[in-house]
Amino acid sequence: MSSLWDEALAAISQRLGPAGVRHSLGVAETAARLAETYGTDVDEARLAGLLHDWSKETSAGELLQSARTLGIPVTDVDRAVPYLLHAPVAAAEIRSALPQVSDAVARAVAVHTYGAEAMGPLDMIVYVADTIEPGRTHAGVDTLRDAVGTVSLEELFTEAYASSLRHLVDSRRRIHPATVGMWNRLVSKERA
Repeated sequence: MSSLWDEALAAISQRLGPAGVRHSLGVAETAARLAETYGTDVDEARLAGLLHDWSKETSAGELLQSARTLGIPVTDVDRAVPYLLHAPVAAAEIRSALPQVSDAVARAVAVHTYGAEAMGPLDMIVYVADTIEPGRTHAGVDTLRDAVGTVSLEELFTEAYASSLRHLVDSRRRIHPATVGMWNRLVSKERA
Protein backbone atom coordinates (compact mmCIF):
# COMPACT_ATOMS: atom_id res chain seq x y z
CA MET A 1 0.00 0.00 0.00
CA SER A 2 2.85 2.38 0.78
CA SER A 3 4.05 2.78 -2.83
CA LEU A 4 0.45 3.17 -4.05
CA TRP A 5 -0.16 5.75 -1.31
CA ASP A 6 2.98 7.64 -2.31
CA GLU A 7 2.02 7.55 -5.98
CA ALA A 8 -1.52 8.70 -5.19
CA LEU A 9 -0.28 11.51 -2.94
CA ALA A 10 2.12 12.72 -5.63
CA ALA A 11 -0.68 12.68 -8.22
CA ILE A 12 -3.12 14.54 -5.94
CA SER A 13 -0.43 17.09 -5.12
CA GLN A 14 -0.06 17.78 -8.84
CA ARG A 15 -3.81 18.00 -9.48
CA LEU A 16 -4.97 20.09 -6.51
CA GLY A 17 -3.86 23.31 -4.90
CA PRO A 18 -2.63 23.45 -1.29
CA ALA A 19 -6.15 23.78 0.19
CA GLY A 20 -7.39 20.82 -1.86
CA VAL A 21 -4.45 18.68 -0.79
CA ARG A 22 -5.03 19.64 2.88
CA HIS A 23 -8.70 18.71 2.57
CA SER A 24 -7.90 15.41 0.86
CA LEU A 25 -5.40 14.50 3.57
CA GLY A 26 -7.98 15.43 6.22
CA VAL A 27 -10.57 13.20 4.53
CA ALA A 28 -8.00 10.39 4.23
CA GLU A 29 -7.20 10.44 7.96
CA THR A 30 -10.84 10.83 8.95
CA ALA A 31 -11.79 7.92 6.68
CA ALA A 32 -9.06 5.79 8.25
CA ARG A 33 -10.38 6.53 11.75
CA LEU A 34 -13.94 5.77 10.66
CA ALA A 35 -12.80 2.50 9.05
CA GLU A 36 -11.08 1.48 12.25
CA THR A 37 -14.16 2.37 14.29
CA TYR A 38 -16.56 0.54 11.98
CA GLY A 39 -14.37 -2.47 11.11
CA THR A 40 -13.56 -1.70 7.46
CA ASP A 41 -10.21 -1.83 5.66
CA VAL A 42 -8.24 1.16 6.98
CA ASP A 43 -5.79 1.34 4.06
CA GLU A 44 -8.55 1.33 1.44
CA ALA A 45 -10.48 3.99 3.37
CA ARG A 46 -7.39 6.19 3.68
CA LEU A 47 -6.62 5.84 -0.05
CA ALA A 48 -10.22 6.52 -1.12
CA GLY A 49 -10.30 9.57 1.14
CA LEU A 50 -7.10 10.88 -0.41
CA LEU A 51 -8.33 10.36 -3.97
CA HIS A 52 -11.96 11.46 -3.56
CA ASP A 53 -11.45 14.98 -4.99
CA TRP A 54 -9.13 13.94 -7.84
CA SER A 55 -11.16 16.01 -10.35
CA LYS A 56 -12.50 18.68 -7.99
CA GLU A 57 -10.41 21.48 -9.48
CA THR A 58 -11.12 20.49 -13.08
CA SER A 59 -12.96 23.21 -14.99
CA ALA A 60 -16.70 22.91 -15.63
CA GLY A 61 -16.18 22.56 -19.37
CA GLU A 62 -13.57 19.84 -18.93
CA LEU A 63 -15.79 17.93 -16.49
CA LEU A 64 -18.71 18.00 -18.91
CA GLN A 65 -16.50 16.95 -21.82
CA SER A 66 -14.85 14.18 -19.81
CA ALA A 67 -18.23 12.87 -18.66
CA ARG A 68 -19.47 12.72 -22.24
CA THR A 69 -16.25 11.04 -23.42
CA LEU A 70 -16.38 8.52 -20.57
CA GLY A 71 -20.06 7.73 -21.17
CA ILE A 72 -21.15 9.15 -17.82
CA PRO A 73 -24.80 10.30 -18.00
CA VAL A 74 -25.12 14.09 -17.80
CA THR A 75 -28.36 15.51 -16.40
CA ASP A 76 -29.74 19.05 -16.58
CA VAL A 77 -28.48 19.57 -13.01
CA ASP A 78 -24.99 18.40 -14.05
CA ARG A 79 -25.01 20.92 -16.87
CA ALA A 80 -26.07 23.66 -14.45
CA VAL A 81 -23.70 22.54 -11.66
CA PRO A 82 -20.89 20.64 -13.43
CA TYR A 83 -18.71 20.25 -10.32
CA LEU A 84 -21.10 17.47 -9.25
CA LEU A 85 -19.49 15.39 -12.00
CA HIS A 86 -16.11 15.52 -10.27
CA ALA A 87 -16.81 12.25 -8.45
CA PRO A 88 -17.75 9.92 -11.33
CA VAL A 89 -15.19 11.55 -13.63
CA ALA A 90 -12.52 11.14 -10.94
CA ALA A 91 -13.25 7.45 -10.51
CA ALA A 92 -12.83 6.81 -14.23
CA GLU A 93 -9.68 8.91 -14.45
CA ILE A 94 -8.16 7.22 -11.38
CA ARG A 95 -8.74 3.79 -12.93
CA SER A 96 -6.68 4.92 -15.89
CA ALA A 97 -3.95 6.82 -14.01
CA LEU A 98 -3.60 4.39 -11.09
CA PRO A 99 -4.79 0.99 -12.41
CA GLN A 100 -3.75 -0.77 -9.19
CA VAL A 101 -6.51 1.07 -7.27
CA SER A 102 -9.19 -1.42 -6.24
CA ASP A 103 -12.74 -1.38 -7.59
CA ALA A 104 -13.97 -0.62 -4.05
CA VAL A 105 -11.81 2.51 -3.78
CA ALA A 106 -12.84 3.71 -7.26
CA ARG A 107 -16.51 3.15 -6.40
CA ALA A 108 -16.21 5.07 -3.10
CA VAL A 109 -14.73 7.98 -5.05
CA ALA A 110 -17.46 7.75 -7.70
CA VAL A 111 -20.36 7.90 -5.24
CA HIS A 112 -19.08 10.43 -2.70
CA THR A 113 -21.15 13.34 -4.02
CA TYR A 114 -24.70 12.03 -4.22
CA GLY A 115 -24.48 8.40 -3.23
CA ALA A 116 -25.73 5.32 -5.04
CA GLU A 117 -28.05 2.42 -4.61
CA ALA A 118 -26.67 -0.12 -2.14
CA MET A 119 -23.95 1.99 -0.51
CA GLY A 120 -21.29 -0.25 1.01
CA PRO A 121 -19.34 0.52 4.17
CA LEU A 122 -16.38 2.07 2.30
CA ASP A 123 -18.75 4.25 0.25
CA MET A 124 -20.46 5.53 3.39
CA ILE A 125 -17.15 6.09 5.17
CA VAL A 126 -15.75 8.30 2.41
CA TYR A 127 -18.99 10.30 2.23
CA VAL A 128 -19.03 10.85 5.99
CA ALA A 129 -15.30 11.59 6.14
CA ASP A 130 -15.73 14.26 3.47
CA THR A 131 -18.52 15.79 5.56
CA ILE A 132 -16.74 15.78 8.96
CA GLU A 133 -13.01 16.12 8.24
CA PRO A 134 -11.26 18.57 10.59
CA GLY A 135 -11.40 21.50 8.16
CA ARG A 136 -15.21 21.44 7.99
CA THR A 137 -17.03 24.05 10.09
CA HIS A 138 -20.64 23.85 8.84
CA ALA A 139 -23.62 23.81 11.16
CA GLY A 140 -24.11 20.40 12.77
CA VAL A 141 -20.63 19.04 12.02
CA ASP A 142 -19.75 18.67 15.70
CA THR A 143 -22.92 16.66 16.30
CA LEU A 144 -21.93 14.34 13.46
CA ARG A 145 -18.39 14.00 14.81
CA ASP A 146 -19.75 13.20 18.28
CA ALA A 147 -21.96 10.46 16.79
CA VAL A 148 -18.98 8.49 15.44
CA GLY A 149 -18.86 5.16 17.23
CA THR A 150 -22.09 5.79 19.14
CA VAL A 151 -24.44 5.04 16.22
CA SER A 152 -24.22 2.54 13.39
CA LEU A 153 -22.36 3.51 10.23
CA GLU A 154 -25.67 3.46 8.35
CA GLU A 155 -27.22 5.90 10.83
CA LEU A 156 -24.15 8.15 10.73
CA PHE A 157 -24.30 8.19 6.93
CA THR A 158 -28.02 8.99 6.99
CA GLU A 159 -27.43 11.88 9.40
CA ALA A 160 -24.55 13.22 7.27
CA TYR A 161 -26.70 12.93 4.14
CA ALA A 162 -29.57 14.77 5.85
CA SER A 163 -27.15 17.51 6.90
CA SER A 164 -25.97 17.93 3.31
CA LEU A 165 -29.55 18.07 2.06
CA ARG A 166 -30.47 20.71 4.63
CA HIS A 167 -27.52 22.78 3.44
CA LEU A 168 -28.64 22.49 -0.19
CA VAL A 169 -32.20 23.52 0.69
CA ASP A 170 -31.13 26.34 3.02
CA SER A 171 -28.77 27.77 0.40
CA ARG A 172 -31.38 27.30 -2.34
CA ARG A 173 -29.17 25.15 -4.53
CA ARG A 174 -30.24 22.67 -7.16
CA ILE A 175 -30.57 19.09 -5.97
CA HIS A 176 -29.37 16.34 -8.27
CA PRO A 177 -31.99 13.68 -9.14
CA ALA A 178 -29.60 11.02 -7.78
CA THR A 179 -29.54 12.86 -4.44
CA VAL A 180 -33.33 12.85 -4.27
CA GLY A 181 -33.37 9.16 -5.16
CA MET A 182 -30.75 8.39 -2.53
CA TRP A 183 -32.68 10.23 0.17
CA ASN A 184 -35.90 8.44 -0.77
CA ARG A 185 -34.12 5.07 -0.52
CA LEU A 186 -32.70 5.98 2.89
CA VAL A 187 -36.05 7.00 4.37
CA SER A 188 -37.80 4.04 2.75
CA LYS A 189 -35.38 1.71 4.58
CA GLU A 190 -36.21 3.40 7.87
CA ARG A 191 -39.92 2.77 7.38
CA ALA A 192 -39.51 -0.84 6.23
